[in-house]
Amino acid sequence: MPPATPDPTEVIEAWIPHDARWHAQARRHAHRGSDHLRNYVTELVRDHRDGHIPITDDWDLRTLKAVVEDLRWGGLGDVDWRRVARVLTDPGFV
Repeated sequence: MPPATPDPTEVIEAWIPHDARWHAQARRHAHRGSDHLRNYVTELVRDHRDGHIPITDDWDLRTLKAVVEDLRWGGLGDVDWRRVARVLTDPGFV
């Protein structure tokens, strides 16, 4: 039996709250609402932008590529952004 793969929400929940590069900014967006968080993370992953700053560091780009690979077929569209926002704004929630 193949190992279970995480769903897209689990991928983002495991990554963004623990990645020091984008954690603080993601938390700020999560406090503004799940749509703000979705927009922020989508720009990171799809557009390689942290706000208005292009992401050009090779290590950062490899991290983002790994996130896309982990999302597999579900992509960012299948993420429960309310749940991810709650994880970021309520550290006791998991």
